[in-house]
Amino acid sequence: MKVDREEGRLKSLYRRNNLLIKILSSYLVIVIVLLSVFSFVLFRTYNNRSIEHVSQTSENFISQSYYIADLMLINVYYNFYHLFINDLDSDLNYGLYDDKSDAFADQDVLKKLKQYVNSNPLIRSIYIYNAKADRVIFSISELGEGIQKTTDFLDQDIIHILRNTEQSVSDEYFTRKVDYVINNKNISENFLTLVLTNTSNNGEVESSLVINLNERILQQMVTSGSAGDLNQVLIMYKDGNVLSHDDTSMINKNLANESFAKQIMQSNNEKGSFLTKINDQESLVSYVKAKHLGLIFIGIGEYSKLLSSAYSMQKTLLILTIIFILAGIILAVFFTSSIYNPFRKLLHKYRLDSNRLLNDKKKTYLGKLVDGDIDEKICDKDYMMECGVSFDAPFFLTIVLKMDSLEKVLSGKWSKDVRLVKFAILNIACEFFREKRFKVEGVDNGHDYVSIILNVNNRSDEIVSKLIDTTTEIQDKVDKYLKISVSAGISDIVEGVGGISKSFQNALAASNYRIIFGRKAVIKYGDIAERNNNDLHEYPYDIEKRMIEAIKERHIRKIDTSLNEFFERLALSSADEIQITVLQLAVLLTRTLSGIAKTSIENGEYSIKVLVSEIQACETLEEIKTYLYSLCSKFVETKDNDAKENVKTIIANKIKDYVGKHYDSMNISTDTVAKYVDLSPNYVRSIFKEITGISLSDYITQCRMSEAQRLLIETDYPVSKIAELVGYPENSKHFFTVFKKHFSRTPENYRISIHNNGSQNKLSSNG
Repeated sequence: MKVDREEGRLKSLYRRNNLLIKILSSYLVIVIVLLSVFSFVLFRTYNNRSIEHVSQTSENFISQSYYIADLMLINVYYNFYHLFINDLDSDLNYGLYDDKSDAFADQDVLKKLKQYVNSNPLIRSIYIYNAKADRVIFSISELGEGIQKTTDFLDQDIIHILRNTEQSVSDEYFTRKVDYVINNKNISENFLTLVLTNTSNNGEVESSLVINLNERILQQMVTSGSAGDLNQVLIMYKDGNVLSHDDTSMINKNLANESFAKQIMQSNNEKGSFLTKINDQESLVSYVKAKHLGLIFIGIGEYSKLLSSAYSMQKTLLILTIIFILAGIILAVFFTSSIYNPFRKLLHKYRLDSNRLLNDKKKTYLGKLVDGDIDEKICDKDYMMECGVSFDAPFFLTIVLKMDSLEKVLSGKWSKDVRLVKFAILNIACEFFREKRFKVEGVDNGHDYVSIILNVNNRSDEIVSKLIDTTTEIQDKVDKYLKISVSAGISDIVEGVGGISKSFQNALAASNYRIIFGRKAVIKYGDIAERNNNDLHEYPYDIEKRMIEAIKERHIRKIDTSLNEFFERLALSSADEIQITVLQLAVLLTRTLSGIAKTSIENGEYSIKVLVSEIQACETLEEIKTYLYSLCSKFVETKDNDAKENVKTIIANKIKDYVGKHYDSMNISTDTVAKYVDLSPNYVRSIFKEITGISLSDYITQCRMSEAQRLLIETDYPVSKIAELVGYPENSKHFFTVFKKHFSRTPENYRISIHNNGSQNKLSSNG
């Protein structure tokens, strides 16, 4: 009976509080669902992010390995290909083509080969094969050099390859294992060999330049740095043959039948990562394809290591479960509002998306034009109008506006969304061109640039001149309103919609010459086209050698002179050549500075990673030169730093004394001051700014303005006379500009205001 009474009470309670119990039940259901979903999502998210992090780390390491190997292999290939094809080295030419022996000439060739071998740690040996003379001239790093008949040559494997007319190996890298004896030493090595050949009409090799790269050194470069969770790094050809591997027994083996290699070879992506089983272990595989070399860089790591960190989340989940019990109750209370708000946001988003639909269609259409994705539909007038584009003139021209100092832009007020600043640049540019009566469309199609497509009626020089003037105005407005500068690349005028892609490529190529012409430059493709078509310039090994000697001697003036000569030579090259040459110089400087300072080339103060990162942050040759000079001078100044600080102070005071006596000379400049203190101009600028906190040119201007201020107050000299007395005898207009910048008024207004203030003070005194 008691049980029945309790049951009756429960039923009565349920009937009286039916709504309350339903609400409480809904709370409980919501909390359980939320906790279950949250716990599952949180664990999966953390687990996936752990995997993504390690995958990204592995991909970055493989990309770095690819970058280093790619840089070294391309540099070796182009340097020797250039020498071989263009007959630039008379000593090599003698060894390759002369069938008579000359003892002195032979010694010159051996000396030159030794220099080439020692210039790059990746080069193990170089052979010059001459079939007519029946001999091989060779130089092997650390072992020696010599001249041998082909039948006696220590590396008979390469002789067999060169004489095998059915096997063509010219102009490409291939691997081989070589066993030979030199100086009574049995040597077995793995080479990555490059063969450049001259052949007769019947296909026989008459002469050849053979460059053997040390596979072990290449592997060390590839695996240098932190490999994260990778336990194996290898390089293989696109057909599956292994070029480089931690295990030397794997070299030249074919992995095409391995499942992970198949997946990489069949993939259309240039880089990526995936999970697969290797030797019955779940593994993470990351790869990068170097298509121009025909190589694939691969890293392999054990997947089991990735999951260990996920279990540490269990304690955290317990705490968060309690927190979300309360959150679930609060969510239930505000259930209605939480449903309404997403719907309101969804409606707002729908309205915005409908307004953007037409713009997205136009962007897609313009993107296809610059990418060269041309078909009949693209050229159809009706489809063009449907996309919101109206082109009716026969000719087109493309302008690429590239943001200068992108790192500053990304770290400044535009850091949240760089797309916004590109949108603003497009708007300013399009509005300006429309004001000049041009038909124009703009598209955001680059990481740090936007493209402007102009539709014009003819190819006259007048139109091009007008476009250049308008582009300069746009640069000024962007600078004024957005506080950033842009460089412009302008293509030649092309005919028809089909030429827009080529026009865009030319404009983009022109914008890359900012590295020579500086920020906020306007560069026409016609002005740089000849540079792109010229053959590669010879790398300035002679200047490079002087620079390295100057660094070892800690001779700052010689470093400055050799750097200036190097970059003067470099300024005559194409943009692509400059990039390659500067990176080659960076590798050499890294090796030299790290060697002298006895620090690690990978992680030390002068590591290749740091140098390349700093150089890539520079946008002009002048900036790169200034950075390298700063790096070298800092290195030189590390010794006896305290004594040198005193010397710098003395030099700065000497400069101030000289300027104080000669600021009224129109010829005073950094060069004249540098000549007076017997130092280089760059070093004078650096010392003076470091000690005084202002630049030398600003200090000269301060002295001149201070004297001009005194003369305006104390004398009745005319302004032109005062300009002459303070060092501006032939350019009083420049004096006016500088004076107004310093005192916010013209010299006449300044004199009048001083005299008026004096008169008022006198009247007040008399009163």
